[in-house]
Amino acid sequence: MAKTIVLAVVSSIVDEKDRNRYRLEHQLVRADGLGDWGRVLEDALTGPASQFLATEAREEQRELMQLCKAGQWQYDANDALKNALRELSIEAEELPVKADLKRWFRLFATLRNKTRAHGATRPESAAMASPYIAKSIELIYRNFRLFRRPWAHLYRNMSGKYRVSAIAGDMVDFAEFKSMQDLILPNGVYVFIGAPRRIPLMSSNAELHDFYFANGGLTGKKFEMLSYYSDDKIDGDADAYSIPPGVLPPSETQGLSELQPKGNCFSNAPDLSPEYVSRDELESELFKLLLDDKRPIVTLLGRGGIGKTSLALKVLQKIYLEKRFELVVWLSARDVDLQLTGPKPVRAVTLSPDDMSTYFTELVLTPEKRSSKGFSARQFFESQLQQCDLGPCLFVFDNFETTQNPVEAFNWIDSFIRHPNKALITTRLREFKGDYPVEVKGMTDLEGRVLIDQTALALDVTHLIDGNYIDELLSRSEGHPYIIKILLGEVAKQKRAASIPQLVASSDGILTALFERTYGSLSPCAQRAFLTLSAWNSTVPRLALEAVLFQSTEERYEVERGLESLLQYSMAEIHVAPNDLQEFIGLPLVASIFGRKKLNISQSKAAIQADVEILQMLGPSRRDDVHLGLALRIERLLSNISKRIENGASYESFSAILNAICAAYNPGWLLLARWHMEKGTAEGFEAAKEELRRFLEEGPNASDAAEAWKLLANACSQTGDSLGEVHACIERAQLATIAFYELSNTANRLNNFVRESGPDLDKDLKQGLIRPLLKLLHDRRGEADGTDFSRMAWLAINSLQESLARDYVRTGLTADPLNVHLSKLAQRLHID
Repeated sequence: MAKTIVLAVVSSIVDEKDRNRYRLEHQLVRADGLGDWGRVLEDALTGPASQFLATEAREEQRELMQLCKAGQWQYDANDALKNALRELSIEAEELPVKADLKRWFRLFATLRNKTRAHGATRPESAAMASPYIAKSIELIYRNFRLFRRPWAHLYRNMSGKYRVSAIAGDMVDFAEFKSMQDLILPNGVYVFIGAPRRIPLMSSNAELHDFYFANGGLTGKKFEMLSYYSDDKIDGDADAYSIPPGVLPPSETQGLSELQPKGNCFSNAPDLSPEYVSRDELESELFKLLLDDKRPIVTLLGRGGIGKTSLALKVLQKIYLEKRFELVVWLSARDVDLQLTGPKPVRAVTLSPDDMSTYFTELVLTPEKRSSKGFSARQFFESQLQQCDLGPCLFVFDNFETTQNPVEAFNWIDSFIRHPNKALITTRLREFKGDYPVEVKGMTDLEGRVLIDQTALALDVTHLIDGNYIDELLSRSEGHPYIIKILLGEVAKQKRAASIPQLVASSDGILTALFERTYGSLSPCAQRAFLTLSAWNSTVPRLALEAVLFQSTEERYEVERGLESLLQYSMAEIHVAPNDLQEFIGLPLVASIFGRKKLNISQSKAAIQADVEILQMLGPSRRDDVHLGLALRIERLLSNISKRIENGASYESFSAILNAICAAYNPGWLLLARWHMEKGTAEGFEAAKEELRRFLEEGPNASDAAEAWKLLANACSQTGDSLGEVHACIERAQLATIAFYELSNTANRLNNFVRESGPDLDKDLKQGLIRPLLKLLHDRRGEADGTDFSRMAWLAINSLQESLARDYVRTGLTADPLNVHLSKLAQRLHID
């Protein structure tokens, strides 16, 4: 309960340029005790972060901070906990006449720490203290506003719609997510406080089997997530918290703090880099659009590092010389600078409409005016978007995709911008309509060669590269200016013209900076298509790719829209066969390498490999050898399935075709099983069980088998097949790649199954389940903690090996003398 409250309050801190919410989450990931959690709560409620607490969370803030007297639930919760401490003979701060609920967290940290540090709690003391603790918990849970809020787990299906699993409260606020496809939210636990607020350090799944909380133990790229229900553990991903907290340095392209005269205008736009290479065609198009009164909003759309910001700054040099605008205002939301040494995080300035409004007023108004009574920066900015007091104004919104909610921010700008003012937006993502988009792609051959010559000269690597290397560099980079610079920088580091694919593959940070944000914005279906293309280094007939992907969703529109997204954001490219005009889709080198890295950690890896197996039946193809016969074979093989689904046929109408394909290409069974399980129905889980077993019969590799056994255990759980679930968990546990905590979790499930089955469980079956798992745990006992040893001891007891159980209890108590599970076992086994 304590951690839930802290995490929910922290989640209610809105995004802002000083990253206060991130700073607090950064602390929680590293917190090793509840005292740290209490201090984070204090910061969120009264410290620097408190000013950014969402307005809708002020009621929770008030209930936590309000000074209350006896008879009010906040005071009584503190008093009950204080009585529990008194019964346990633990000294703690006294309650004043009035106390706030924040004090409860300090008292609870004292209770937690003292009972763990001062030896085992005597049963008679615990018996006296427990009713007070229960009363304290009950008072908070029944009265605190937070626990009357809607809580849900959101999981985005292949169709792009969300599966909403109700945790608590009225689900009305989450109802729209079941049908919405355009809203992009990460999977996870959410509380609705004015808006859905994700709890990143609390984890569950769509079935709500268990809940895990951040529990310290940060090492390398992971931290511990602990369940207080089952004592199971999972790993959390620490990469999201690898950047140090605190105020980051400003961006290279951040707007100036004051307006300066430039030509016929005043502007705060930064200066153009002297290294800029002209892109005449794009510059001419953008210049005309900015002077065209018919286009109130113009958007530069393109991949990260493609040159959108530089292009805008170059064209502004020409705009300054015109008399169309009196003012050019630059508002930047950039949070990463793409430097020659790699991507560097920077401080974003204008993340929200309120930030934009404040920034603008600081440019054009005196401090006295801004601080005058009743002044609203937002209302003032909205009026200036309509008619600027300083004359016609061009508002430039750079890196628009990093604003808090780009769609809402665009609609806000679109609602207020009026002629003669105009808006120019640069963005990687365009999820809005009503603008005039200009797509910025790679450089032309001539522009790319100018950039290569210029960069090579600056890096002194001209003598290391020849004409062939320059040709390959242009081809492999797709004319992407930042990739060209980075690759030449690697040539300078290595002092040789190394393999370009190897240079790209070794540049993890660069790949992440260029593609991560765009990849995260794609629908699950678009991500699936991208990873499928990444898994096979070949262009693929679009028709075949659509047909294969359509096995994972019942909505053809979503498949087509996902592929269009890949093309729109330059994550993929289309090539047309000259003979029959069939479209072939493939990935640029850099996108393909990024995709393969994503594929390595994807939960859908096995299913994607099944898709690839089907596509590989058609043979590889390159851009220069696409031919008519391949297109015809794809059409004959798969078009009938696509057409039948399009016409409303049921799964049964084409299941025989899919079964035949899977019989020839075994990984297809895993794909079908995943598809069935996403339905969330009893029939779907039953079908998945059969398909997974057929997949496993063929003896797939250890990695694929581990994934299949995991899915099979889940399917068995959903259909009430306890024996099947336990068997699947044990089979998966026997694979060498399994982490030790998963072995321990499996032991916990098996012990529960044996207890629930009672004497009716066949003895030979019981021994057949226990012995292989116990051997695995025994062989890796050096990795076990106290709870793990308690589970091993129960396995030994259930397999009639009481002597071995005693050894496990003794060993466990040596490592963890206060472990409650081991203490109970010691009493049961009469161990002194």
